[in-house]
Amino acid sequence: MDFLNSLISYDKQLLLFLHAKGSITWDGFWLFITNPIHWIPLIFLFFYLGYKSFGLKKTIVISLITSLSGVISLLIVTIIKNNIQRLRPINDISINNSIRVLTEQNDFSFVSGHSTVSFTIIFILFWLLKKHYKYAYILFLFPILFAYSRIYLAVHFPIDILFGMLLGYLVALVFYKIIGVSVLKR
Repeated sequence: MDFLNSLISYDKQLLLFLHAKGSITWDGFWLFITNPIHWIPLIFLFFYLGYKSFGLKKTIVISLITSLSGVISLLIVTIIKNNIQRLRPINDISINNSIRVLTEQNDFSFVSGHSTVSFTIIFILFWLLKKHYKYAYILFLFPILFAYSRIYLAVHFPIDILFGMLLGYLVALVFYKIIGVSVLKR
């Protein structure tokens, strides 16, 4: 239990350190980045890259399976959040007086849905596209920015983000195998 308490204390300190680096100048940028609606053009880019690599039929099937992976990720996150019930930094009375509140959220913090879903999708896309595009690793810029925006806005602790990445990786691994068996082997 001491280890867990130490980890939580360190997590809070790290959040406060990272959050303190923010400024009014950057607030608008991070509020823009954190909104999933602003990433829609990127989804069209991903579809186009898939189309160029696999053709229309396979890309549609891959897109549907990848979308399903995102939905499953979100369901898993909801189950975890409702069972762990860790307060978000902006709602945690032990630190919220040290935080600039830029957005209101009242659900729970652990594990980050933004991090989990974005990393699920990007891992799948990276594994699919790395053979076709030399710089496919650039795709990871999207979930890294998306995840960091959650720390900047103090709606997630760093551990929430880290575990979201790990969960995203695991879900992506399952769905990548499904895509490999059902789409790419044809």
